[in-house]
Amino acid sequence: MFQIALISSPENFAGEHEILEQMFEIDLQILYARKPQMPEPLLERWMLGIDIKWHGNILPWQGSAHSFGELEKMDADICLLSPVFDSISKFGYKAGFNKQELKDGIAAWKSFQKEENRTQKLFALGGVEAENIAELAELGFDGAAVLGAVWHNPDPVGALEEIINRCLG
Repeated sequence: MFQIALISSPENFAGEHEILEQMFEIDLQILYARKPQMPEPLLERWMLGIDIKWHGNILPWQGSAHSFGELEKMDADICLLSPVFDSISKFGYKAGFNKQELKDGIAAWKSFQKEENRTQKLFALGGVEAENIAELAELGFDGAAVLGAVWHNPDPVGALEEIINRCLG
């Protein structure tokens, strides 16, 4: 089943915890807690603002790979490959792969996973939005991580809900 992960807004803002809880209520499965300017003790304190029932769905940010070679060195349960499309949150950050490179790379990566008896999932990152979710599933990704399509939208909960619904649809 194709999954959606959300990367937290890099900046704190009023009402953030309430919005995140609404997102979990509409079936957000994974939240990457990424606050680059926040030291780890403060990040742990930030998490306390979210109901404890969702803490099992929150993962620390572990970064992303920018090539299939880098992916093979990652030991996370979920590996992020970026940028798959032109970034929404980073101006001028262009896609790093064409469709054929993604198809071939994903097939080779899955073969590598099998040979090494690994069970990591591969998520797309970079420019992911409702309009291209289906394409990512077709390419063979196990899921996608979103950031700009949600946090740059005036209705972040609605934007995430549309993305999740496209996955189910």
